[in-house]
Amino acid sequence: MTLQTDIYSRCTTGGHAGLSALIGTRCYLSRLPEKYTLPLVVYRTVSANNDYVRDRSGAAARAKYRIQFDAYADTATAANALANQVVAAWDGYSGTCTLGMCWVMNRSDAYNVNLNEHRVIVDVQIERATDT
Repeated sequence: MTLQTDIYSRCTTGGHAGLSALIGTRCYLSRLPEKYTLPLVVYRTVSANNDYVRDRSGAAARAKYRIQFDAYADTATAANALANQVVAAWDGYSGTCTLGMCWVMNRSDAYNVNLNEHRVIVDVQIERATDT
């Protein structure tokens, strides 16, 4: 599995029930699709420290990622409710053997006046085993 499949799985059918109940499979990497239905989540990697932990041979064993989750909805209340589920899904989560400790670092509100969409940004730190 890759980091992207771990994130998609946690946000949708294979992960957190409260979040997947709101978005179903509407979880997208990097940008909004051309046609979409709200509510939805877009995520992107903000930064990555790929040699956070090294094994005895000196090879990178664990990485630390900062992931930005954008919770989009048609009202501020709905965007905040969605962001609350993103926080519930990730804050303190320590999942599989590849996906380590996760915690929420920051949260902020945004509004797109041109599209009349509300967005809450949630930054999450994710520790994960490096891909081999």
